[in-house]
Amino acid sequence: MRAGRGDTAQAQEDAARYGVILEQHHLTPQSYRLWVEHWPAVNLFMRCLTQWRSGISGVLGLDYGVMLQLAPVLGVAVDARLLDDVQTMEAHAIVKLNRRN
Repeated sequence: MRAGRGDTAQAQEDAARYGVILEQHHLTPQSYRLWVEHWPAVNLFMRCLTQWRSGISGVLGLDYGVMLQLAPVLGVAVDARLLDDVQTMEAHAIVKLNRRN
């Protein structure tokens, strides 16, 4: 999105071009606390935001091949727990990305 800080009209216009509906809570800055043990999974997930597989029905999921190649570059050791954490975020993102409102 091209929107700058505080430019919610531009953010809404940009999102609408892609069929995305931004609700008010998307436009209001929020602060979150992230537990340090979750940082590797969140960092890896955020770095893979351009690595989604999609089809005619919408977003299918992350490209795990790319994710597993990217992890060592970021210094992230992939184990079962980290994969579970990434897949939890992925599952919630798929629902949101495929929402048709």
